[in-house]
Amino acid sequence: MTRISRSLALLIFLCEAIAFAASFSTNLAAHPHASVPLGILWLMVRYFTIWTNSLVGVLFGVMLWRKRLFSPALLAALTLWMIIVGAVYHLLLAGDEPLHGLDWLENFLYHTAVPILLPIWWLIFAPKRALQWRDAALWLIWPLIYLVYAEIRGLETGFYPYFFLNLTQLGWNGLAIWCAQFVIAFWIGGLVIIALGRAMAWLRLTR
Repeated sequence: MTRISRSLALLIFLCEAIAFAASFSTNLAAHPHASVPLGILWLMVRYFTIWTNSLVGVLFGVMLWRKRLFSPALLAALTLWMIIVGAVYHLLLAGDEPLHGLDWLENFLYHTAVPILLPIWWLIFAPKRALQWRDAALWLIWPLIYLVYAEIRGLETGFYPYFFLNLTQLGWNGLAIWCAQFVIAFWIGGLVIIALGRAMAWLRLTR
């Protein structure tokens, strides 16, 4: 990793660390009777946003410590998942009510800052020559694991983190339609990222 690459990677890691701390604090304030830390963490991991941002934070921390990049496929997958996190929030979930304090900070870092910074880092610094078309299908595993988890947890607790996963309101047919749309979006997004990476490699703009 070059000095500039490490600097931007460090910024992404710090954004994730600060956002996680802010999220932990807001959940603790909202649920003062939950056990600490496991009860708070259990509340946080209801959301795909937390899953994906936490994964990015951990892996970028490991990269900074090792001073060595992960595989091109994994780095591209992280980029795809983070773009989806930002896009879904701003297109489907963002409300009109303004946020304040730690709520605003957490929301901005998780849904705007990192979904912008990570693709920039990937475009400039991540190796892309080894990306393969089949990777787009493999990148569906992460959101599909979360989907199964969210539905099982929803059936057990009655709480669904997103309206498009709410089996109680949507029914099985409605849920299937939403899930199919997201699977297609993830797959097409993956193909676009692979095409971009391979084009940059062909033009000798990346490794």
